[in-house]
Amino acid sequence: MSGKDKVCTISGLRPHKLPMELNLALLLNKLEYEIRKSIFLGFTTFQTGMAMGVDIWAAEIILKLKEKFPDIRLICYLPCETQADRWLVDWREEYINILTKADEVICLQMNYTTGCMQRRNQKMIDSSSRLIAVHDLSSSGGTAQTIYYARKQGLDVVIINPYECM
Repeated sequence: MSGKDKVCTISGLRPHKLPMELNLALLLNKLEYEIRKSIFLGFTTFQTGMAMGVDIWAAEIILKLKEKFPDIRLICYLPCETQADRWLVDWREEYINILTKADEVICLQMNYTTGCMQRRNQKMIDSSSRLIAVHDLSSSGGTAQTIYYARKQGLDVVIINPYECM
C-alpha cells in the first residue's frame, strides 16, 4: 500500500441526528472496531472533518489508539477556521484539545461559506481509499453526500448504522 491506499476517512451524523435511544457506548465500540480493523488492513492515516458527534468521537478513538499503534496518524480536515465558534463550550474544548494533538491540521478557508463543508468532505475522499461512515442510510445531509461521493470514487465504504446500536 502507498499514498491514498493507506488513508481512511471517517464521517458521521451530528448528535442531534442520532437516535434518541442510541447506546453511545455500543456505537463507539463499533467505531473503534472498524478503525482497528482498518489498522490491521494496513491503513496508517485517519482523517476526520472534526464536526460535532462522530467526527470528534472518531478523533478521540484514534488518539487513544496511537498509544498502542504509534505509527498511525490523525489528520483533522477543517472546512473553515470558524467551524467551532458557535458550539457549546464542552464540544469546543474537546475540538481544540484534539487539534493540539493531531499530526496534521488542514484548514480550507478562514470563514464559513456555502459549500465549504462539502468541499472539505470531497477533499478528504479524494485522498482516501476507505470511508467509515456512521449513517442510517435514510437521512440526507453531508454524510449521505460523502457516502455517495466515496462510492462514486470507488472507495471501500463501511457503514455503521446507529439504529443497530440501541
